[in-house]
Amino acid sequence: MISRRVDLSDMQSKLIAWLQKKMPQARNLSISGMERSGAGLSNETFLFDLRWREARGKRSEGMVLRCAPQSYPVFPEYDLGKQFRIMERLKGTNIPVPKVYWLEEDEKILGAPFYLMGKIDGVIPPEFPPYHSFGVYFDATPQQRAKMWWGSLEATAKVHKLDWKRLGLSFLGVPKGGTDPLDRQLNYYERYLDWVKENPQESQPILETALSWLKENRYVPERVALCWGDCRMPNTIYSRDDFDVLAILDWEMAYLGDPESDLGWFFFLDWQHSEGYGIPRLEGSPEREETVQRYQELTGWKVKNLFYNDVLAALRFGVILLKVYKNFKKLGVALPGEDVELNNPCTQRLASLLNLPAPGAQKREMTKVEEVTVTVQFHLTGPGGSDWYLVSDRGKGTRHEGTVKNPNARLTVSAEDWAAIQKGELDRLHAWTSGKLKIEGDMTLLLQLEDLISKFSQP
Repeated sequence: MISRRVDLSDMQSKLIAWLQKKMPQARNLSISGMERSGAGLSNETFLFDLRWREARGKRSEGMVLRCAPQSYPVFPEYDLGKQFRIMERLKGTNIPVPKVYWLEEDEKILGAPFYLMGKIDGVIPPEFPPYHSFGVYFDATPQQRAKMWWGSLEATAKVHKLDWKRLGLSFLGVPKGGTDPLDRQLNYYERYLDWVKENPQESQPILETALSWLKENRYVPERVALCWGDCRMPNTIYSRDDFDVLAILDWEMAYLGDPESDLGWFFFLDWQHSEGYGIPRLEGSPEREETVQRYQELTGWKVKNLFYNDVLAALRFGVILLKVYKNFKKLGVALPGEDVELNNPCTQRLASLLNLPAPGAQKREMTKVEEVTVTVQFHLTGPGGSDWYLVSDRGKGTRHEGTVKNPNARLTVSAEDWAAIQKGELDRLHAWTSGKLKIEGDMTLLLQLEDLISKFSQP
């Protein structure tokens, strides 16, 4: 998350005063354990425990505070109320979402509009490092990975089968007939791309060509459904023991349109988190063909326009990623290559799908750490700092004190922040985007070594 600096103590005191008005029956209301969540690239999210006393005795509730972004926005418009209202209307359906409590659109309270929802105790596959290289999905058995995959797909199918009219979701914008469900998406991303460009002369040839192709090859969708918009495993909470789906998250990109677009997004984001980074997909991850077959069984619908939606998904994420890169550049975050705004996994993917000239050299060939020797240098600064390096020889690691010449990757971070990362108190993505963690070198190999790095970083 690229976000503003926030005084958590000040936020906490303001939030307590606001909550007291929402909960007049509560006495001795207090907040503990407030921390910023580093997940995601567009929201500001904070976690805390709310405690109070009422007639029935002492009460407590885990809470999630989600704020609209105030600095370095990713989207041209951000409707926090839309997210809240969608989850509010999904209550009582077979779609598991967190319980939402209050929406506050007056930015004077905390400096930005926000809402509160219940915290759910579960596990979420990470985005960074990607789940094919680290975290709960990486640590799971092949059977457990398949269960997580199918759980997210089944939740997506249930979203598509909802009666969105009965649920009062027409406020999302009901498409007209013909190609209008596609036109709405294409018009939005055309405006989005124009907003991302820093001047009228800036050219994004691959994204612009893909947009033209999508316009020229439009089709008439057979149905309009509620689309999750950001359906993927990192937006799914699973139970810790049996990996059942507890909740699906992040409705900021939801819309009414062709449900096949969600399927294309589901496939593209998994590709992005594996082959897009040069990381092999993990054993047990279901393949594309069997996933399509399962989706058709769940919905009773025939998937007919998946290639079109593959291109649409790559275009959508390509525009989003371009904005993220530009934000990183303004923050001084080191990016993998000088031409990354033009040559990145999304533009490479679009060029491959549409038989276009590649935007440049491919960033990364598929590499397995089990087949190579990799060295990673760690430079820990400040009190307690030190220099050490990790050698991974075909997946087997050893730690060495000091420095090594020409490492494949180099990490620079304060000893204090590195300890916080290892304890889970500081999110890796937030540490990187905030400049606390500097990464140089081969990101693909580095991401595949996260498990070893964590092991050899423990005291």
